[in-house]
Amino acid sequence: MRIQKFLSQCGYCARRKAEVLIAESRVTINSQPAKIGQIIDETSDIVKVDQVRIRNMPNETIVLLLNKPRGIECTAPNKYNVGKTVFDFIPRPFIRERFLYCGRLDKESQGMLILTNNGDFANRLTHPSTNITKVYSVTLSKPITKDHIAKMLQGFEDEGEFLKAEKILECHQSNGHQILEIHLKQGRKHEIRRMIEKCNSHVHRLKRIQIGQLKLKNLNVGDIKLLAQEDINRLFI
Repeated sequence: MRIQKFLSQCGYCARRKAEVLIAESRVTINSQPAKIGQIIDETSDIVKVDQVRIRNMPNETIVLLLNKPRGIECTAPNKYNVGKTVFDFIPRPFIRERFLYCGRLDKESQGMLILTNNGDFANRLTHPSTNITKVYSVTLSKPITKDHIAKMLQGFEDEGEFLKAEKILECHQSNGHQILEIHLKQGRKHEIRRMIEKCNSHVHRLKRIQIGQLKLKNLNVGDIKLLAQEDINRLFI
């Protein structure tokens, strides 16, 4: 098995991230620096990342859905963390597993966040080729115009990246704030916030409410649940 696949199947990180760690000389195999694409015997070779041994490959894929609260970081647990991260919500029966988040939400965003112990699953869910639609409820600090919405649907360049919404629905006004339902298929960093700022407004509140055909409902903020296979399948529709 290639070293990248081993780290992915162990739930440590996705394969692309594994390549970065290897290139940074943070991965060793039997105390020797690993090379990208190196073949290992997962039953006998000792693999470490930052001097910590990686083992306990998951026997089964676990997929969790967290209704992430605002103010919580999507970041891996480490000694520099201040306050809670999304991994603090992992239920007790699964705390020995190593989880990854699939498509981060920034600290001030909330809503659907998928966590899994299977790196290949995480890569499949987040890779652009999968073409999965994600839906967000976005409350604006001040209204934008129909021309602004048309601009977002057409797409535009920003900082060398092409930003584009697939679909935008005007929902309603709440306490003077315009609320939009924005559908995305790509996952640029802070994509919605950047588009809205280019429309002379700001995001007041952002909540992910749907991934594929799986919707966020009947799950309170801060709650997490184990997804059944039927729900997992709906992520990819």
